[in-house]
Amino acid sequence: MRRIIVLGATGHLGAYTSLFLSELGYQVIAVGRRLSDNDFFLTKSIQYIGGFSLENCHCYHALPTDIDAVVHLAGTMPAHADATPMPYVNSIIVGMVNLCEWVKSTECRRIIFNTTPSDVSKYFGTDIPVKDDVPRSFPKDGGDHAVYAIAKNAAVDILEHYAYAHGISSCIFRHLTVYGYQPNPYYFLNGIKKMLPWRFIQEQAMKGNIIEVWGDATRKKELLYVKDFTLAIACALKTDAKGIFNLSGDRPYTLDEQVSVLIDVFGSYENPPSKVYCPDKPDTPQNLLDSTKARTILKWSPKYDWKKACEDIKREMSEEPFAKLWGSRIDYL
Repeated sequence: MRRIIVLGATGHLGAYTSLFLSELGYQVIAVGRRLSDNDFFLTKSIQYIGGFSLENCHCYHALPTDIDAVVHLAGTMPAHADATPMPYVNSIIVGMVNLCEWVKSTECRRIIFNTTPSDVSKYFGTDIPVKDDVPRSFPKDGGDHAVYAIAKNAAVDILEHYAYAHGISSCIFRHLTVYGYQPNPYYFLNGIKKMLPWRFIQEQAMKGNIIEVWGDATRKKELLYVKDFTLAIACALKTDAKGIFNLSGDRPYTLDEQVSVLIDVFGSYENPPSKVYCPDKPDTPQNLLDSTKARTILKWSPKYDWKKACEDIKREMSEEPFAKLWGSRIDYL
């Protein structure tokens, strides 16, 4: 049985990944910053190590060394906090150096990591999906993703260095928003708390309200579902493929398609919501990634279209499978 450490296991991607890998038969060690997981992982027969800080090199002494791979999904994110530059530098850059130095002392030679699409944001806005290996940069507008993207770029460079110097191979996933059920519908944009746009539309559909479709309704976006993300992790663990791999959804969806599916799945038959177009409002971003490389080399293929993903989200909203870890939807509304 292969032993896998998942860093950031109490977060959205980390929790789903930990459970999925455990279901596949891996022995998962879930690691998180939270001191307590409220015994969530214990109920899944998964060991949890809490109180872990990426930037604190002493924390790594608590990790087992007889492992086969590290899935690194931890670190400060703009969407979760009004972060000044140093939390990004410490958790992402210093944390990556600490992790790689620790991995050197083990028999493990495989790290799975995820990075931000902000490093290729200058290529977005067209109908041409961005390739995996275009030159990386960072947003020049000074927004909350700038230092975050710089830090992620540095972490990717650090991984490449340790691959050449110490034979530690790394598979790095670049992706946009990963959709999935999380009871907390809020995020931070430049330090301001907001409801996730798709969750706002979902809530409006459930209430039977009028839903506004802003700007050009034909603009497209990738919709990657969390269970397709975890599948990509599993594919990466089966290979020694190295480098950056884009992950997209099953296909790009127009804004009009996105909203129509949310209405269809979450709307009430007794009080059906209606849709109104507002072309004078600001356009949504059109961000497209080419995932041919992941599909070809990793043999990864998304299993969820947007409607199937929304139906699964609706089911999990009812069942609350992560309530012990994250609380319930009612706790945040």
